[in-house]
Amino acid sequence: MGRAAVGAQSGNMSTSELLVTPAQRDRAVEILKEMYADGRLDHMEFDLRLEKALKARTRAELNSSFDGLVSRPVPTFAPAAFTRPAPLQTYRGDGRGMGTIAHWLGYPTSFVGPALVVATSGQKNPAVRRHAVEALNFQLTAFGAFALLGIATGITDGFLGFLFPILGILWFLLTGIGGLATAAGGKFRYPFTLRLIK
Repeated sequence: MGRAAVGAQSGNMSTSELLVTPAQRDRAVEILKEMYADGRLDHMEFDLRLEKALKARTRAELNSSFDGLVSRPVPTFAPAAFTRPAPLQTYRGDGRGMGTIAHWLGYPTSFVGPALVVATSGQKNPAVRRHAVEALNFQLTAFGAFALLGIATGITDGFLGFLFPILGILWFLLTGIGGLATAAGGKFRYPFTLRLIK
């Protein structure tokens, strides 16, 4: 093996021991936060990996905080100069804004509004999609419940009609709570909901 090849190989191997820069460590923390927001990490695993990333001194140590995950924020076999990698996702943030809108679009549009959010903003931001799909499933369930109650009321010659206001109040309150919880940063899940859309 030539001297140049040996030198190149040893240079590649040594890059894993290079000290990470504050910018590299910040990028790793940012990626971990995005993975947590996307649901790929639970709270305990996120805390452990975050602590490991913040304590990392070398590239190898920093990359070890991503073991078992797709992203490695610092290239191990690369020149010493830091090159910002391509973004992990095509979105930023936790999707609270559009997620809240997706829930509250149920008021004027029933399931149509949340479905439009799933088909548009939900394609670019998985966090928005998660909120919008939850809203869509609830609105579809509510629509089906109203339809079935209408049929049952007709069969019973109006006897079950008194349930419409009760069902309407539940639908109104839960739609509002879903939007408020999402705006506050929670991962709200509706009760009594058939989750037909994944």
